[in-house]
Amino acid sequence: MTGLSAAISTTLLRAEVDAVLADWAWHLDHHDYDAVAGLFTEDALFVTGAVELRGRSAIKRRYTERVVARSTRHTYSGLRVSLVAEDSRATADGRPAQVRATSTWVNYAVNAPAPADEVGVYLVADFDDVLTWCADDRWRISERRIIPVFRDPSRAPVTA
Repeated sequence: MTGLSAAISTTLLRAEVDAVLADWAWHLDHHDYDAVAGLFTEDALFVTGAVELRGRSAIKRRYTERVVARSTRHTYSGLRVSLVAEDSRATADGRPAQVRATSTWVNYAVNAPAPADEVGVYLVADFDDVLTWCADDRWRISERRIIPVFRDPSRAPVTA
């Protein structure tokens, strides 16, 4: 592979991963929890703090168990994409079977419907994701670990 085609390939891979992460934020912020769950593999691992979830239905339930209206907006930056070291498999078109994506997220949140006046940062966190290329030619998140850096507990979601 030439230097230019490798650079294009790397850029395309980063754009594909960026699209999955952007879709996650959009669907979550707009309460489309079926679409959120669809961004994960069937057996995905989702870890945030002491909470460990396994599978799409558990991930979806995480958001649907909230008992009050919640308005959020998620933004992120610092996306870094790398090959999963222990995974040497590749697809027929040369795409890696799995990649790791790390990024830093900011979650603005309020436990009230939008528009809201008293909104602040609920969480700043590092996300460590593994994405898997699936049989339907889509990247899906197969593992997500959310590592909190800063948190305002007063803005936490209210659950049953």
